[in-house]
Amino acid sequence: MGDILAGGLKAILNFLPDSPLVFLDKLTASGELLEWLGMVNWFVPVYTFVGIFEGWLGCVAIYYVYQIVLRWLNAIE
Repeated sequence: MGDILAGGLKAILNFLPDSPLVFLDKLTASGELLEWLGMVNWFVPVYTFVGIFEGWLGCVAIYYVYQIVLRWLNAIE
């Protein structure tokens, strides 16, 4: 039963198109991209920027959820 399910799942996955991000695997396989990213990270703190951006997105998401809830409560009254 498991082989049949696995075969069906493999057939479905083969039907789907390839990922458009396959070029990233080729870039990281050579290691050149990682070397350059390490050099750039000395001058531009990429990981810090990503952390700040995640926090900002979280705050914006909370704000929008809060606004939607307030609009629903206002619609009920």
